[in-house]
Amino acid sequence: MADLKNNSIKQYYQAHPLRTILLAALFLRLLAAFFSEGYAFHDDHFCVTRVAQSWAQGIPHWVNMDHPPMHSMPYAGINAIIIWIVEHLGITDSIAKTTILRIFHAFYSLLTVYFAYKITNLISNKKNAAKVGWILTILWFMPYLSVKFLAELVCVPPLLAGFYLILREKAESKKLLPYLCAGALFGLAFTFRMHSVLFAGGLGIILLFRKKWLESVVFTAGFLIITFILIAIPDMIFFDYPYQYIVGYFTYNSENAYNYVTGGPFKFLLTTFGFLVPPVSVFLIWGYIKGRKIEPMMYLGILIFFIVHSIFPNKQERFILPMYPFLIIIGTIGWTNFVEHSKFWIKHPKLHNGLWNFFWGINIIATLAMALTFTKRDRIEPLHYLSKKTDVTSVIVESERGGVKQVPVYYLGTNCVDYDELHAGLLGLEEFEANQKYLDPNFKVVFDFGADKSPERLQFEMDSVQKQPNYIIFKGENNFDQRKQRVNALFPGKKLTLEKEINPSHFDQLLHILNPRVHRNDVARVYKID
Repeated sequence: MADLKNNSIKQYYQAHPLRTILLAALFLRLLAAFFSEGYAFHDDHFCVTRVAQSWAQGIPHWVNMDHPPMHSMPYAGINAIIIWIVEHLGITDSIAKTTILRIFHAFYSLLTVYFAYKITNLISNKKNAAKVGWILTILWFMPYLSVKFLAELVCVPPLLAGFYLILREKAESKKLLPYLCAGALFGLAFTFRMHSVLFAGGLGIILLFRKKWLESVVFTAGFLIITFILIAIPDMIFFDYPYQYIVGYFTYNSENAYNYVTGGPFKFLLTTFGFLVPPVSVFLIWGYIKGRKIEPMMYLGILIFFIVHSIFPNKQERFILPMYPFLIIIGTIGWTNFVEHSKFWIKHPKLHNGLWNFFWGINIIATLAMALTFTKRDRIEPLHYLSKKTDVTSVIVESERGGVKQVPVYYLGTNCVDYDELHAGLLGLEEFEANQKYLDPNFKVVFDFGADKSPERLQFEMDSVQKQPNYIIFKGENNFDQRKQRVNALFPGKKLTLEKEINPSHFDQLLHILNPRVHRNDVARVYKID
């Protein structure tokens, strides 16, 4: 019976390889959607989910400022529409809403696997296409990050789809519609992540080199139509002039190039070596180097993207995520071609298969572990716990350190705000509907109280918005008794009662051990002030 079952699975896979790969990819991504709670980086929460929640409530987050934000408004808007629909269906729990958003992204991310498979099959063969599909399915970070609201991965499906539309047209074809649609898709990717325009640069150079003048013009027209609709028009409505977002983005990044994570010119090469898992990462990089004739448009796009990011000082690892699916396509084909003509690898097929089996095994283990990972638990769960209570007026987040990392107030529920956001004018609540919405008794404000803030300053902040917190979240264990006394001084005649203690997740603790300066994960204690 077991042999018969195995044969049936094998026959199904041979008949439907892409369908099988997509089912496996969907399973892993749905696993991550349901169990990888929390957020990965700052941007995927505070510049997507947090803004989307504000917009779903009608709060003019970002759009009341003098200049456009440094992040994609169309992408935040898509998430806002989903949240609005979900809330109107009666789902208001913050974690439930982010789970639904992750499920949406899980299905959307299948397009990356689908188009990567189709492109590889188009320019190579079904065997290489299957290998590319499986790599993108189980690569350790792909299921996890694909559901984490990262613009760096959200921009990939339209890029791949645009390349596919052009590549499937024969060289002698005179059809222009695919180029118009491809340009529109590249424009859509650009609205999600501006750096994706570097892939369009590689494609455009090859089109011009091949003297496809009309196709280049049509492609550019498609690009400009979509960017005008999604960028220029909103800029004219909410800000000063069309494409102000683009001008502001590049101006800001040029002026602040050294104010974020920096590194040498070889940092992204080493990052790629590690992210794609050695020794297979070496295979893929070498395959790319040898594969310049496989598909010049894609090859040059990868090269331009990589060089520009390697030269620019700001080097956050997630910046080069859009490159990996393209590198995997060219690298897999190039490496396969190399192995077929290599005397060494022809003589050592067991070694080659063994190294690939190691790659598959380590990635299956890692991708399952990542899919079950709850990140930023010590920041999220205390607020989510308080969101279930009906007596919360406002909240203080206290820390043993000099400052408190930005509080993810989204998890406290609707009708709440971080005082720092309110004070900075990001939300536009001072003029919202011609009244101060935050003065509503049901509107909660979250105050931070780090070691660098005086009690007098905190008291001033509470008085300025007429809020009296009745819960406090303590972060960290050092000098705990002294810190409690410091808080007690703000509330004479009241006592602090412990309600809940929350430890960081195992993954958060591991990150803290690896990089304690960046990953400040602490025990969180929720106290009631009464």
